Amino acid sequence: MSTYTVTRVRKELSADGTHRHLEGVITNTNTHWTRGQVVASINAGNTWRTSAGSHSATITAVHYCPRGTCLASPYIKTNPNSSQLDNLENLPEG
Repeated sequence: MSTYTVTRVRKELSADGTHRHLEGVITNTNTHWTRGQVVASINAGNTWRTSAGSHSATITAVHYCPRGTCLASPYIKTNPNSSQLDNLENLPEG
């Protein structure tokens, strides 16, 4: 199994126009992966992590965007922790 390191994200406007959510991620090798590709890779047993300075967090798959009525699926997230730097939604856009 492989480990992938995410350093940046791509966001898009939600279908209902109420917020911007993750469209995909960009790894430390400058490769773009869509949310669906990341989820398929996680389901295949690979590990995905964020990286921001000396901070990192594990990326997990969830069914839908966490914003209320948004049905973007599949979706990815990191668990909140003591450092906001490594949270997936807070990584720089690229």
